[in-house]
Amino acid sequence: MKSNALISVYDKSSLKKICSTFKMFNIGIISTGSTAKKIISLGYKCSEISNLTKFREILDGRVKTLNPQIHASILFKRDDSSHERVFKQLNFPKIDFVIVNFYPFKKTTHQIASAKKIEMIDIGGPSMIRSASKNFASVTTICEKKYYDQLIKELIKHNGKTSLVFRKKMAERNFKITSDYDLSIFNWFRQSPIKKSYNKIKIKYGENPNQKSYYLTSSKANLFTSQVSGKNMGYNNILDISEGLNCLNEFYEPTCVIVKHNNPCGVASANNIKNAYLKAFKSDPVSSFGGVVLFNRKINQDLANKINLNFYEVIVTPKISKASLRILKSRKKLIIIDSIRLKEKNNNNFKSVNSGVLYQSFNSYKISRSTIKLVSDKKSSKKIIDDMIFAYKVAKHVKSNAIVFANNKQTLGIGAGQMSRLDSTRIAIMKYKDFFKNKNFVCASDAFFPFTDNIQKLLKLKCDAIIQPSGSINDNKIINYAKKHKTSLYFVKYRVFKH
Repeated sequence: MKSNALISVYDKSSLKKICSTFKMFNIGIISTGSTAKKIISLGYKCSEISNLTKFREILDGRVKTLNPQIHASILFKRDDSSHERVFKQLNFPKIDFVIVNFYPFKKTTHQIASAKKIEMIDIGGPSMIRSASKNFASVTTICEKKYYDQLIKELIKHNGKTSLVFRKKMAERNFKITSDYDLSIFNWFRQSPIKKSYNKIKIKYGENPNQKSYYLTSSKANLFTSQVSGKNMGYNNILDISEGLNCLNEFYEPTCVIVKHNNPCGVASANNIKNAYLKAFKSDPVSSFGGVVLFNRKINQDLANKINLNFYEVIVTPKISKASLRILKSRKKLIIIDSIRLKEKNNNNFKSVNSGVLYQSFNSYKISRSTIKLVSDKKSSKKIIDDMIFAYKVAKHVKSNAIVFANNKQTLGIGAGQMSRLDSTRIAIMKYKDFFKNKNFVCASDAFFPFTDNIQKLLKLKCDAIIQPSGSINDNKIINYAKKHKTSLYFVKYRVFKH
């Protein structure tokens, strides 16, 4: 069967040199609408695709190459007799080269009307590129004109054919191009303004009584519709609940998070939710006073009674039973939130700043055993590694600079929001000494320790291991210090600042 090249390009510059090379090696040219006209105008023979498929372009060109004959010609395995037999029955030219570039979606200004922008989403081009790249064993695919010269060199070198190495290299490049192309479309859809109907709920005041405040929501399942008891929520309550839920979402096993002034002050996981609460409370019973307590399991009556022994502003729990609710309702002002319907997670962070709004995506980074690396000589046990991962998950939700001590999946000391990492370490040590003196622990830092002074203080206590992000110019100095003092030091790739 004669070899053919299918050419369908938006950018029609440089077509002459590629067509002349195909002519030199007696490779037929098949093309679509406007590309076919351009090739013919340049003086080269060209078969128009609609004459071969017996299917004319329709829907203003939206459908022209989405045809089983075309894709069969590109995709059939040349070394498979059954494939070849089926393809021959189609009586269609064999396509060994696919030259396609896409509608310039990324180069089309975002300011044009959505309808025009949508017409710049190429469908047939990426489909053919993907088909041809999949079959790189036999088909050569070019998706950018900057590779025309390389293709011409290959054809001359191999007498009208290309090497497998070249075809595979182009296939790899093509899948990257189509991936980036689809991502640009996805990002446009995500950034396009979507009109939502927002419910505006007035709040008594903001952080302070002189500040006006209200809550905007587009969801029927929101904090206010999920409140089952207690006084009206305030601005600070809502902040604490939201931050607490973000922290709680890090954990799968029974976990309790106690939040005070937008920071976790006690976090613990255990074999059941009652033990998780007791451990979280003991992490810092002083700071827990008046806090927001969040659970990822249902509260039973026994736990409800234990909760009532202390003063809290808010309790958040999934599926609270009538009996437990009756116990907790004895405190008239205690805000109780049933979190079972609060499925919506934060995807974006917006902050009002001078002359504008600051945006960032939500920090969805998940730490696991596969994302940490031992950089000192002393390897930690499975339990200690689990505690380090636990501590780092908590540190992700503590205001920077963040230092978290933990043992047996319980926080033993948290240092938060200091201008100096050394000061945060001092605070964590102070908390640790108040409630857990002489107990072994691991330490997690939300960013790298720039100097050894922090580690010196930790090693004077019963610190079993340290986990921190890499990235300091002093990383090697920190590693060497850990090795010298026979300390377990683990690095994680990403820092988790939270200001």
